[in-house]
Formats: sequence, C-alpha cells, structure tokens
Amino acid sequence: MFATGKTNMLINAPRYALAELPRASQMRRTGVLVLGAGAAGLTAALAAAARTEVLVLARGFLPESNSALAQGGIAAALDAADSPAAHIADTLIAGAGLVDETAVAALAHEAPALMRELAARGVPFERDATAHFALGLEGGHSARRIVHVGDATGLAVTQTLIAEARAHPRITLLEGWQAVDLLDQDGRISGALARDPQGRWHRLLAEATIIASGGAGALYGLTSNQPTALGEGIALAYRAGAEVADMEFVQFHPTVYRTRAGSGFLITEAARGEGGYLRTPAGERFMPAYDARAELAPRDVVTRGSYAAMRAARSDYVLLDLTHLPRARIEHHFPMICARLRSEGLDPVTTLIPVAPAAHYLMGGIRTDLDGATNLPALFAAGEAACTGVHGANRLASNSLLECLVFGRRAGYAASYLAQQPSHNETTLPFASVRLAPTVARQTQSDWRTTLAATVLKAAGPLRDAAGLRAGLETLAHQPLQAAASDAEGLTAANAGLVARLILAAALWREESRGGHVRTDFPHQREIWQAHSLQRCGHAPCLLEHVVPPLPMAHAAD
Repeated sequence: MFATGKTNMLINAPRYALAELPRASQMRRTGVLVLGAGAAGLTAALAAAARTEVLVLARGFLPESNSALAQGGIAAALDAADSPAAHIADTLIAGAGLVDETAVAALAHEAPALMRELAARGVPFERDATAHFALGLEGGHSARRIVHVGDATGLAVTQTLIAEARAHPRITLLEGWQAVDLLDQDGRISGALARDPQGRWHRLLAEATIIASGGAGALYGLTSNQPTALGEGIALAYRAGAEVADMEFVQFHPTVYRTRAGSGFLITEAARGEGGYLRTPAGERFMPAYDARAELAPRDVVTRGSYAAMRAARSDYVLLDLTHLPRARIEHHFPMICARLRSEGLDPVTTLIPVAPAAHYLMGGIRTDLDGATNLPALFAAGEAACTGVHGANRLASNSLLECLVFGRRAGYAASYLAQQPSHNETTLPFASVRLAPTVARQTQSDWRTTLAATVLKAAGPLRDAAGLRAGLETLAHQPLQAAASDAEGLTAANAGLVARLILAAALWREESRGGHVRTDFPHQREIWQAHSLQRCGHAPCLLEHVVPPLPMAHAAD
C-alpha cells in the first residue's frame, strides 16, 4: 500500500471502505448533507438551511464533539488597542511560514462581528465591569483577545448552535450515524452511504455534501479529543479522490492530565495565560530557560520544552502550578477544570497538576478554498477536517473554534448555492462497476485501537525520525483498509488506519522541522520545504506553494 523513497511516499487505498455491498439500503434525498455536528457542521447547516433542506449526521450523540470540549475560548480583536492586523500577524508567526494570508485575513476580519452576533444569539460570553467582553490572553497572542465562557466556551457555543438547529424547520439531525463511503455520479459527489444506530444502511443523496467530521487526535490514544476523532471524514474524501494537505502537522497540547481511567483531560492554555507555571517534577520552572516567552510561547515550543524537561528528569510528566494564584481567580476562570480534577482527588488550588503533551489538533486535512470547496465537484469541507491554510504548520491558540464558525458558514452558503441548481441526475447504487474485495475478518475495538495508537504515537509523536516513520508504516500495512458491511468496528478501523498512514507518510516525506512537525534527523527549517504538502490517492505527494486554490464559484454569502 505504500512505497518509500527519499522524497516520495505514495498511499493508495481502495475506493470504498466497504468490501461488500450492504444487503439492502434505504434512500433519502436532501439539498445539503453535512457529515459532523460540531461547531463547523452546525454552523454550515444553519447557513445552508437559509436556502435548502439540510441533513446533519452526528457520529456520536449531541453534544459529543471536539468543539464541545474546547475550553479556552475564541480569538477576536475586540479591544480598542487590538486589531485584526495584529491577530493576523500573530497567526502568521505561529504558523511557521505556511499560513495562507488570504485565509487568515478572512478569519481575523470576520471574527469581531461574529462574536457580537453570537453574544446576541445567546452565548453567555463573560463580561468585565464595564459590560465589555472580558478578554483572556493565551500563548502566541500579543494582546488579550480571547472571548470565553469560563473554561467551557466550546460547550456553550455548541449548545446554542444545537438549540438553533433543532428548532430550524429545514434541518434534520441524525445522531449516532456512521458515514462510511462517499457516493459519486458522473464525477460529482452525490452524497454518502451511512449506517444508522440500528445497523441499517442508507444512501443519503444530496446536491452538495459538507464534511465537518473533525480531526484525528484519537488516533494517538492519549488525547484531548473525543474518542470518535479518528479522521474518518478525511478518509472518505481521500478515497473519493479529494486532495488532502499538510497531514504531517499535528499539534500536541502541552498540558493534558491523564485521568485514572487513562483518558486525556485538557488543562486549557488559559491557565498559563492567567499566570500558571510549568515546573519539573523537582519543582523548578524550565520554560524561561527554553524560550523568552516562557509558558506563553506557542504550543509546539512549550511541547518541546516539556519533552526536554521530561527527558532530563526521566519522567513521563511535568507539573502545572496554579497554587501561587488567588483561589478566587482559579475558581472563577476554571470551574470545570477544578471540578474534574477534584473528582480525581487533586485540588488545583493547593496541588501541582501532573501534565504531559498529548495529541490535540490536526492542522492538515481536506484541501479547500475560502468557501470550503474541494477539488471534487459538490464536495465541501469545514472545521478541523479541512485545510484552509489558516493554521499553517502550527495553530495559534483559540483560532480553532473561530475557523469552524467563519469557514463553516462560508461552506454552508456555498453548498446551498449548489443546491439551488439541482443536477437532476439519477444516482445509481455505488460499486456498480467496482470489483469487490474479499470479505476481511471482523475486528473488535481491542484488536486495533490500542495497537494503532501505540504505532502512531511512537512513529509520529512530537519527535519523529525516518526510521521510526518507516517502521510505523510497515506496521500499518497489515491493517485492512476495507471491512464487511456488517462490521461497524472494522469499517471504523479501515478509515482510521488510512488516515494514520497519511499522517506518517507526509511526516516521512517532509525532511525538515517546522511548527508541529519535528524531525530529529532534520532538526531545522529548510527553505525548499516552505510549501504545503499535497496528497491524493494514486498520486505521489507534491509541494504546493499556496494551499487555497482559485475559487470555483463566486462567494455565495450575499
């Protein structure tokens, strides 16, 4: 499934994850189909519903999404001393030379009005004594520009969006559905084949399809992400011929607490923004000696500093210290964190918190333009599943929810524009002329999740090298890329395993260190690699100077 060379890594995959036809499937038509019900998917759905009927598939149950887990807040230049230009400049610095300036300009300039709009729609952003937005500070930002709802901003935003979507007469929400393969007709994406919670198969046909299924942090095991964040939407798009970009750039959040159950619990970057320190297990601060910005350096820098401190101490954790901060400040700003840690037997007001870097955010994804359009007609993407070029090689803190909202809306408008021009094509059953692969053995969760996580973390963790990446790809080559229609877990494994290979292959191909991609055998940035990586099924990887292609249509947001 792969071939290696000095600068060549080709990942092939079967067109369909399904190794056999479902015995039966029901058909349903809609104007716009949205795969994913986090902030990006719901925002896209609400925008599209202004013009057409919308069907939204949630992989889990609402509000289970990475968006709902987002703690810190949303970046927007709302202070009189701040500006979108400064927000853009900070994003460019964090992105290590790979941020698309056109995309980040759209992000930063649309942010202030969007925050005011969300507040008017009921999101209870915190206010200061003068009733203005209470703005926080996070790593990489040159000004206080983080609007927040305590330490549960993502949950507050998604709850508002869910309520609006549930109330909208043109939106239908389907929870617990698994989209497995995209459908196409005459070169145009025409919907998806999906499995409902009862195991029944459905052909969901649409004039436009938006993938907003989130990132792939759960591939790493210990993560700040939901367990469903396996990159499945990216796999669907790649199989169908969509271009994916920058898959090697995985951001590790430096402060994740491992719960007694073994899962990751994020300690928001805002804790360091409010004055928290990172210390070695012996109690010494280490970030000031590692970077002049200390604990407020960008996440990739703090992650590397933490790894260096862990190696020096021969430890698997460092300590986050909030104990010097006033109790009232900790309780006010971080109520959810305090409650969760106390349920684990640890009081952050009096006790240092053991933390370690863990997989947090995928900067790469399905390549899109500024309206979420991909290289495949009628296929759009938004949120963490997409690569707009906004984040470059390293996402600036609190730009993620903002990207979901700004580009989710743009994708929804553009998709609804297509829905107003129906194709009138009769969509046939998929696989009509496809030779089916032999049925593969059924898989259970214990068969693959632990093994996959160990392989991906060892090969493509915060520190990488060619030998480890090649070994990881060799291990992943034994993971089937198809499964039977009756094997829901095997289908999940097939698409998750494909995304893991895309990450490792891109990381092996990029022979430099930049942003969230650190190669110990190529420890420096190299000018020849100051470009985006591009992968497409059946094609060798290549470099792309600008990730945002020419717009295929006029912006439809009017």
